[in-house]
Amino acid sequence: MKSNYRFPSLVKNIFKDIDENGGKVFLVGGIVRDMLVYGNVDYHDVDIEVYGLTVEQLENILSEYGHVICIGKSFGILKLDNLPNYDFALPRTEIKVGKNHQDFKIKVDKDLDFKIAASRRDLTINALMYEIKTDKIHDYFHGIEDLNKRTLRMVNEKIFPEDPLRVLRLAQFASRLDFCIEPKTKKICKEMVSKGLLNNLSNERVFNEYNKILLSNHPSVGLTFLKEVKAILPCLDVLSKTMQRLDYHPEGNVWNHTILVTDLAALCSQKTTNPLGFMWGALLHDIGKALVTTKEGHAPNHNEAGVEIFNKELKNLIPDKKLQKYIKTIILYHMHLMNMVRNGAKDYSYFKILKGIDGIVSIEDLILITKCDKLGRYKDEHENINHFDFVMKEKMTQLGTVAKLPLVNGNDLKLLGIEQSSRYQKLLDWAYDLQLRGHNKESILKMIKGR
Repeated sequence: MKSNYRFPSLVKNIFKDIDENGGKVFLVGGIVRDMLVYGNVDYHDVDIEVYGLTVEQLENILSEYGHVICIGKSFGILKLDNLPNYDFALPRTEIKVGKNHQDFKIKVDKDLDFKIAASRRDLTINALMYEIKTDKIHDYFHGIEDLNKRTLRMVNEKIFPEDPLRVLRLAQFASRLDFCIEPKTKKICKEMVSKGLLNNLSNERVFNEYNKILLSNHPSVGLTFLKEVKAILPCLDVLSKTMQRLDYHPEGNVWNHTILVTDLAALCSQKTTNPLGFMWGALLHDIGKALVTTKEGHAPNHNEAGVEIFNKELKNLIPDKKLQKYIKTIILYHMHLMNMVRNGAKDYSYFKILKGIDGIVSIEDLILITKCDKLGRYKDEHENINHFDFVMKEKMTQLGTVAKLPLVNGNDLKLLGIEQSSRYQKLLDWAYDLQLRGHNKESILKMIKGR
């Protein structure tokens, strides 16, 4: 296994120096797991554990190779400015002292027993330790066996519940690795949720774990787990109680449809201008149906209702304003293209859509979410999709892919003697609408003057 790791000479020299000064170097966590799963790693997050040295001794060694960053020194963690993806940590024990995710009392112990050190890890597959000098994997909790079984299992049922974030981490690992979750571990997670332990997680932590689920190859695995243990977002949880017309949606409720769409979106998200926004859009595109669906299974204006729910429940979770705008635009417009094609609408409808998404979502992204939405059901839609593709290609070729620039602007209104007021934007919107209907600038200005 040793030959599979490709460390730069700087890192190799540090390892050698630590060894010569009486320390033992281990790779721990994801880098060991991923090497066993994939046969290679990308070195974006390298966790190194050093035994046999004090923090000061380790700091002295590292300082020979660059500027030591001591942000985590009190926790026994050091970094080098020229190795930003590497964490050098000393073994430690953690004792829970509060309700929040980070409320732990940490004790650094350079001589800590290897097995005790590994026992604080969340999952058996993350508790593997690779010893650099001996080329040996220390596997105290059958992590390799669980890797072979494609199973996620907690290391210690007493320690695992101490960190509520582990429920969400478990979900993203399940999605990223496409592993099943061991029943006892799932049971503990359900108990953690029922006790309200996840209520103290920050929005930032929740958002980051959801991002990892959504950017995985199989988001439905982690999302289904969160639904099972009752840890899913409330606006998604209600979707399983929202039924759809079976002639349109043989898959049944909106939740079933949503996870089908989300998995399809994962297959094409990297082709979009905003993969993360696209995946959030796929996950949330039908959240409005819970608010408006009738007894007959109709869901009028569920796209607008979806934006309303987003503004009420999700704005605080998703901090980036640009990302919010992208997601809300996907929710609002996810039906527009298919409805346009189905109804044989004229060019005006296409131009209106281009204007609505202008500078936020590309027409290509909207086409992809439309197709995912259409295909995310237990129904053969290939004829509809083929017709949709044909019409959209024709529209894009003949009419373009970006919104038309307005012929009339504020200066034109001033030249007409119209003073700037709250009516200005309404007049400009009306002028643009006339433009989309085929009027030239001269006729638009005449109509404005007459109005």
